[in-house]
Amino acid sequence: MAKKELDLLKEKPASSILKFAVPMLIGALFQQAYSLVDTVVVGNFINSDALAAVGTSGVIMNIVTMAGMGLAVGTSVVTAQYFGAKKLREVKTAIRTSLIVFVALGLGGGALGLAIMKPMLQLMNTPLEMMDYALSYLGVIFIGVVFVMLYNMFNQVSIALGDSKTPMIMLLAASAINVVLDLVFTLVCHWGTAGVAAATVIGQGFAALTCWRLIQKKMNQMVTEQPAWFDKQILKSICAIGLPAVAQNAISASGMLAVQSLLNSFGSVTVAAYTAANKVDGIAMSPMVSLGTAISTYAAQNIGAKQYDRVKAGLRFTLGLALVCCLVTGVLIYGATDAILGLFVSGSASRELFDIGAEYLHVAVFSYFVMAVMFILTGVLKGAGDAKLVFVCSITDLLTRAGFAYAAVGVLGRYALWLSYPFGWFCSIAIAWPRYLSGKWKKITIIAKESEHETYIPSESGEGRSL
Repeated sequence: MAKKELDLLKEKPASSILKFAVPMLIGALFQQAYSLVDTVVVGNFINSDALAAVGTSGVIMNIVTMAGMGLAVGTSVVTAQYFGAKKLREVKTAIRTSLIVFVALGLGGGALGLAIMKPMLQLMNTPLEMMDYALSYLGVIFIGVVFVMLYNMFNQVSIALGDSKTPMIMLLAASAINVVLDLVFTLVCHWGTAGVAAATVIGQGFAALTCWRLIQKKMNQMVTEQPAWFDKQILKSICAIGLPAVAQNAISASGMLAVQSLLNSFGSVTVAAYTAANKVDGIAMSPMVSLGTAISTYAAQNIGAKQYDRVKAGLRFTLGLALVCCLVTGVLIYGATDAILGLFVSGSASRELFDIGAEYLHVAVFSYFVMAVMFILTGVLKGAGDAKLVFVCSITDLLTRAGFAYAAVGVLGRYALWLSYPFGWFCSIAIAWPRYLSGKWKKITIIAKESEHETYIPSESGEGRSL
């Protein structure tokens, strides 16, 4: 008997979102495990300067990878809406078109990263003691960044098709590879931060290639007319969603660059403390980010099927679940801050490093629900294809965050950086919430703009039938 697929269009909203989000949450936690293991290995087996360098490098890496992440959003929304409308030939064509674009983007992005990494580190006021560690790490990352971009795209395609388990399984395997290779490359080969980067790239490469094979298998079960390998109209639809997200991510990276530059001015101890605390923060935020991704795909499929009441019911449930997650996570982190930070740095680290990390986390835990509301609201709007509004929300978040940090640092010191995050999220929500209440998102179904094609629906046997 064939395995029953999760149906985001028919199951009760609470049940379908929960079943869909849980594998994504597990996958997100293992995604965090990539950077988590890197941080633990670097902080414990190299030194705090190397730890700070890896944290700073992440901002530059995001400048390149965020372009791919933005277009992956476009691929996800367009694919999900076609899938919800049962236009399976267009589903295949959208995936193939995206594959060609992402290979080119990954190769070009890697070359760009190698060219800009040193000037960007200098622009960010990176302390000299961190420079060589950061250059070694980024050099390896950018050589293999095409795999990182392809995995992001394949991950979004799987989720768009209602399959949140495949990305989870791939990340479980890739994380295991990363852990083993981190230890081998650092403790046995003594490759330093370059070894940590190599382990990450190899793990992502495995996940990308395996995920693609599984997507191909799923596509083969959709019997349709021969899909095209490239379609300009579908690419245009992907870009209509993805390019605002790319611009959003570019400005996001610029804002992060500005904040990181300000953070670097406090010295390597503060940067190392923030890097360690930020990894804890990333894990704590994973449930909220996963719920935002889940509601986005859920909304996209149901909007494609014009089931708007299910979207509203799904939003209410997701916000309630997020509140519970935030309360539990906040209590755990606040009550065991030092013990958690101790996982990321060696016992010889200064007391100052622990104090600064705790300072950041004690502010962060009180703002998690604000972040959750922002992610979930913009997730619904993103699923509807309301790319311009999501773009405005993101830009507002970043500009107000950076503006607050720079304006208040003279009075609040480091606290200006910590408080800038919830301030930006509040400002973003102030734009997204009225937009949702207006109901205008119901009128932005992307696939309605496409030309009509013959539509196919797979039968239970996987043979497929024409409508």
